Amino acid sequence: MKSSVIVVGAGIGGLAAALGLLRAGQRVRVFEQAQHLGEVGAGLSITPNAGKALITLGLGETLERIGSQPPAGAIQHFATGETLVQLPQDHNRERYGIPLYHVHRADLHAELRAAVSKIDPACIVTGSVVQRLESRSDGVTVKLGNGARHDADWLVGADGIHSVTRAELFGPDRANFTGYVAWRGLIPGELVPKALLDPPLCMTVGPRRLLMRYPLRGGALVNYVAIARRQAWMEEGWSVRSELHELLAEFADFGAHSLQLLALTPSDRLFKWGLFDRDPLPIWIRGRSTLLGDAAHAMPPFTGQGAVMALEDAAVLGRVAALAAHPDEALHRYESARHARVTAALAMSRSRAALYFADDPREQVQALGAGMAELRTLYDYDAGSVTV
Repeated sequence: MKSSVIVVGAGIGGLAAALGLLRAGQRVRVFEQAQHLGEVGAGLSITPNAGKALITLGLGETLERIGSQPPAGAIQHFATGETLVQLPQDHNRERYGIPLYHVHRADLHAELRAAVSKIDPACIVTGSVVQRLESRSDGVTVKLGNGARHDADWLVGADGIHSVTRAELFGPDRANFTGYVAWRGLIPGELVPKALLDPPLCMTVGPRRLLMRYPLRGGALVNYVAIARRQAWMEEGWSVRSELHELLAEFADFGAHSLQLLALTPSDRLFKWGLFDRDPLPIWIRGRSTLLGDAAHAMPPFTGQGAVMALEDAAVLGRVAALAAHPDEALHRYESARHARVTAALAMSRSRAALYFADDPREQVQALGAGMAELRTLYDYDAGSVTV
């Protein structure tokens, strides 16, 4: 099959999809509404299943270059700093053939963009707001905000949790606020005293809250995510800049070892996210269009698999494009290979939320241990060899 494909959205999922399709010999255009590409800085865990997807996309060496393997760590009590559980050095290479990596989201996004542009420098078109989709029996037409119209044999909507593509294909629906807010921050490593990084990888658990930190870029940055329950999300956007005093007030009863670290966050490197998901769709295909990543299966981050599932989607999408004789065949192979897996991953992430945010830190530790055991059942999946 030699087809033309429109990808809507140039986030991690959209660029990974474009890369998979280009490597399969398809003609691809990515329409991105933002004028300039970039990712809000934050850490990302590349679990073994995500690493295998990146290898399938030709980025195995890139992952080794930009990623760092997590050090040994601990889960600590929020008030006393007592170590509740020791976290050993990662053994995923021995178990799954590839280690777990931590990467900066912006680094992965930049590498995906570079890989796409190397194959087709004109592939990514920024400042392109998709307003309407028109399906035909032999393809699809998108209408942009500037009035331009573009035709393709098929289309992939990878425009995130607030997907215009999803609404155009299946009608409007609302993202569900999960009842949690996450603050994500990056601190230059030279600002952080060594005593605050002992151990380098640490999760601090407190009543209805979690604080996770780890080094990025070889210790040049310290990344953290701090999650708390909230009754509602009142902000205009789903990701907004946050004031440090708000974060410190939310975690005021945490010990000095946590508060001193949070207080080092530069004002331009602190954001807060309302954590949303969407109910699973029974199908992703409408005519010659489908969905990928958060547009298809947005999930809360309690299994750390949101971006991971998008990478798996993209690797499988590229494989089916290389194998199929016709766009309709590619679309149905893709959905058949992916729908059940990501729906199960969404259910797993939802089921963990209340357990991880109990009132008693020791109950949280038990839930986290059970959750990690369940999460590891996802790691064996190889998007490069699974039946499609």
